[in-house]
Amino acid sequence: MKKDDPSFQILFSKYTRGEASPEETARLFHIISENNHDEQITKLLESELESTPFAGEYDPAWEFTLGKIKTRISEAGEASDQKKTVRIWPRIAAIAAAVVLIAFGVQFFTGDKGGSHNYDQLAANDIAPGKIGATLTLSDGRKIRLDDAADGIIAKEAGISVSKTAGGQVVYQIKAGKGDPDMVHTLATTKGETYVLTLPDQTKVWLNAASSLTYNTALVSNGVRRVKLTGEAYFEVAKDKDHPFVVESGDQKVEVLGTHFNVNAYSDEKAYRTTLLEGSVKVSEGGQSKILSPGSQAVNSGGDIKLNTVDTDLAVAWKNNNFIFDRLNIRQIMRIIERWYDVEVVYDGEVPAGTFWGSVSRFGKVSQVLIPLEATGNVHFRIEGRTIYVSR
Repeated sequence: MKKDDPSFQILFSKYTRGEASPEETARLFHIISENNHDEQITKLLESELESTPFAGEYDPAWEFTLGKIKTRISEAGEASDQKKTVRIWPRIAAIAAAVVLIAFGVQFFTGDKGGSHNYDQLAANDIAPGKIGATLTLSDGRKIRLDDAADGIIAKEAGISVSKTAGGQVVYQIKAGKGDPDMVHTLATTKGETYVLTLPDQTKVWLNAASSLTYNTALVSNGVRRVKLTGEAYFEVAKDKDHPFVVESGDQKVEVLGTHFNVNAYSDEKAYRTTLLEGSVKVSEGGQSKILSPGSQAVNSGGDIKLNTVDTDLAVAWKNNNFIFDRLNIRQIMRIIERWYDVEVVYDGEVPAGTFWGSVSRFGKVSQVLIPLEATGNVHFRIEGRTIYVSR
């Protein structure tokens, strides 16, 4: 790159404003990867890292990534000072994470990870992100596709009405008497869908992709507000000390009175994870139970429940329209991508090793997630139709 070439700065500015096309995104990474020793790029990125504006608002995803990036830059710089034969690329890669808001796995920073990349192929075969959408199944078996339904009342049953708002949410209201505990509804999202639901007690639920929530129209049965969840959901439970709120996922139960928490209960994950943001909950399965306090997470592996202190922003990033990866391996990341972008993931040969961390918007095209990951040199991708091939 010529010393006065403005192309990198222009592409960088467009990318951070969310205005870069897939082709421009690919070009940005070409410039970075092809100029490993260019001090101009390093200085520009360092400057932009410190001055990138975020409208003065607190953004958990950015704050998380910024802290990680600064640590990695420092570590990479120290490593370069100690081992003069180490190329400057690890340091550039660390700073470049500020551009893409997705950071690179720690193993990448131990040495040179060069190699060819498929940026143009990924951009040319890009896949759109998920969208707001779900199917509501009523007690009589009728199915309502909510993204096709008109705004307003979409169903009436047993003294309740179900409405779709202009903002794309489902709201239950009790109109006469009470709902019927024998009438069961299910709200379900497929891969590539997300939806928000307000239950009859005014509890609000954010449903992630490939998930379902089942409940009766009275919500209360035998003195308990009870719902059944598969997949992942974030709950803001309306306070009602006389009627505990219970979320059942398989054999696991999460019991609350009124609180904010996230339940990740996908069947293809090794454990169910319940993360508490506010209030108090009890997680139980079989004969074991744990009580959570805010900032803690219960990790349930087949009835073996352990408590961890966590950054709750990580657990609810999806609800805030972000991906935040915190030392995840490529299989974990690709399961998330598979659900949200409604794609099939195929591993071509040996599964790439290492872990990755960082953040990126959930509402960008898939190339905006894959290209930064590929820039590490640890993993390569190829898109054919709705299949993503992953290789070393």
